[in-house]
Amino acid sequence: LGSDNIYHSVQRMKDSGVAFQDTIETYYELVNRRLPDHGENVEELRRLRILIDGQAKSATERELLLQIFTQNVIGPI
Repeated sequence: LGSDNIYHSVQRMKDSGVAFQDTIETYYELVNRRLPDHGENVEELRRLRILIDGQAKSATERELLLQIFTQNVIGPI
């Protein structure tokens, strides 16, 4: 599922009852050190449990992946 605004999409899905996997707090505490100049709101990432990965070459040149995973609905296939 792709989205132009993951924050809005995740919030709407949570409001609709979709359950997502949780992420430990330490992950968000280390985001700025692991990925400097990412430009995302860490508090929003934390609140919605969205993951961030990629690289920020500078404050204006970024290649980022924002993602979140749902809990198993059917089980392993």
